[in-house]
Amino acid sequence: MGVRDGDDFASYEKKLPILSSELAVLMGWKNKEDYVYDYKLTKAQISEIEKICSLSLPHNLTLFLTSSDS
Repeated sequence: MGVRDGDDFASYEKKLPILSSELAVLMGWKNKEDYVYDYKLTKAQISEIEKICSLSLPHNLTLFLTSSDS
């Protein structure tokens, strides 16, 4: 999801075509509990997600990864 600076609510949402196990490697998740939080994405993580999923994400928003899958 993406949030504009100063806003409290997401103005962008996109379901990613990637497996939770692939995200776990990218995000450095070690425990099953790690899968159920919101994570602010770094530029490197955004770039890697774009590459793996063959898509372009907005760069004018603060992007978060929300996952509830384990």
